[in-house]
Amino acid sequence: MLGFHHGFSGNVEFDPNSNGLASTALASTYGFNLRGDVPVERFLVLGPLFQFGSWRPDVSPAPSRSYYIDADLYIRARLPIATNSTNFQFWLGVPIGLTFNILGSDAPNVSGAGLGWNVGVMGGGAVHFTPKFGLFAELGWIQHKMTHDAEPNLYLRLAQWTLNVGFVFRE
Repeated sequence: MLGFHHGFSGNVEFDPNSNGLASTALASTYGFNLRGDVPVERFLVLGPLFQFGSWRPDVSPAPSRSYYIDADLYIRARLPIATNSTNFQFWLGVPIGLTFNILGSDAPNVSGAGLGWNVGVMGGGAVHFTPKFGLFAELGWIQHKMTHDAEPNLYLRLAQWTLNVGFVFRE
């Protein structure tokens, strides 16, 4: 599957100096994802999910965008429905994995990539127009927690509702 990713406004928490978390609004996140499925049982599929997202705090003046790349295991419980002309499936899934984060160019005292983890809950479905092509959409909530080496360390937490829409391709 190839999908386009939209994260709705959420919140970003950061701890720049270990004196407690500060919080601000998170602007919309834009990106894309690529994933595959391996059926374990009729109603359970596992597969990798790679997602790229571009995010920034919603403050003025607007800072440069930061970027994350997620490498996840996506566990989905699904309900496949076959008809004479079209196949459908509905699912509830949990993506969980590693996050690599690169802060924007105007981030003070931080160089290199940050490392962290992410977890979410997604519900969605797909319609297969042919055995090899279809469309999907899913809505859910995702949280990212990341640490950047700096003086002092920078801890980030992004939390937002997300929408993924895209294409299903089969061999």
